Amino acid sequence: MRCRMLIQTAASVSAAVLLAAVVVSSAHATIPYGGLSGGIPGGVGLGLAGPSIVPGKEYSHDMDHEITAAGTSLDPQQIVAWDGSGGVLIGGGLDYTGTRPAFTMEDDVDATANQRDHLFFPLIDDSAHLLFSIDDAANSFVPGAGLSSVTVPSAGPISLSGGSTIGGAGEISYELAGDFAAPSTQGVWATQSQINGMPFPRDIDGLEVWGPEPAASGDANKYSLDVDFNSLATAIPNDAVSVWNLSGSAYISLGQIRATVIQLLGDIPTSIEPGAINLDALMVQDVAGDPDDFGRDPDGGLDTIIFSIRQVPDPTDPSGFYATGSELFVMDAAGPLTSQFLSHGGHLWDKTYALANMTAMLPDVQGLPVRTQLDINAIEAISQSVVPEPSSIALALMGLAALAVYGWRRR
Repeated sequence: MRCRMLIQTAASVSAAVLLAAVVVSSAHATIPYGGLSGGIPGGVGLGLAGPSIVPGKEYSHDMDHEITAAGTSLDPQQIVAWDGSGGVLIGGGLDYTGTRPAFTMEDDVDATANQRDHLFFPLIDDSAHLLFSIDDAANSFVPGAGLSSVTVPSAGPISLSGGSTIGGAGEISYELAGDFAAPSTQGVWATQSQINGMPFPRDIDGLEVWGPEPAASGDANKYSLDVDFNSLATAIPNDAVSVWNLSGSAYISLGQIRATVIQLLGDIPTSIEPGAINLDALMVQDVAGDPDDFGRDPDGGLDTIIFSIRQVPDPTDPSGFYATGSELFVMDAAGPLTSQFLSHGGHLWDKTYALANMTAMLPDVQGLPVRTQLDINAIEAISQSVVPEPSSIALALMGLAALAVYGWRRR
């Protein structure tokens, strides 16, 4: 049984190549990884497990960076292990460099997942809570005036048009499950200082939690690169790759992603560039056959993913967008006809919801407030928290660590 399944059981009693450049602070050094603290995560329920008690957290940054003793150093395809209290693992975390024999060009990582993402089906059933981040690049559309680009602040609070308050692009927000809370109950799960206390992250664009602890090697064995269209250096977008296996093979093609998007959002206008469709956030549940193949079992088991795509502006659309970037798609191996929008937080994460609720008044390049369409950048699922007596916490964490090591070795 996988590590994260064992953790769940115990807890209910886990473009171009950039030249490296060092980014440092003259006043502070990196806060070293200090481990988990403050309780243990539980099963599904109203409470929200805090970042300092959830094991195996990794983030991808735009642009990717490696943690050094003095700050960060740009390093494409490197993701970062963090403890939830501001500490990060110096030099640690997965690096996908050299893992793809068919496509060796370095590119930034845009989404991460595990083949059996914890709480995947409870998230679909609206009984586990949703975690998400937003992109620091977005667009505003004013009928008659057209589109304009807007930079989303890295730190919140950001007040949404739907009434919620979430974090900035360098933070992680949540939506409580509809089984336990009013529709669209959202807030901030992890601030910049909790994710990386020095230097603060600017844009969290990939997220994986519930892995081995500490996440020195991590378990994010599915990932997407920043530009899917160029993933095989081909002019045929359907032959490009949207999701890669850690083993180096292709898991899901861009053609499969495009087919699902078209099924739910309609035909892509000819005015939009072929490479505009680009996977942006990801969760995976591979239950059928070979975990490196997205397919189905003869007995009916279907591999399934939840994903978002990058925002696709379209001035010819009355809304200004073909896709807002905040639609969350559920796609299984049966094909695009069975795809659907994620139903979570008492609503569908479709275009109608995104246009009405995932917007905020933010300053444009001239400093004037404009209605900005936000773009979801990363997703994960989270449980409630359990905070027993200190002695029980120590015993529980020891059990979680032992189970994590056992499960990781078996896998």
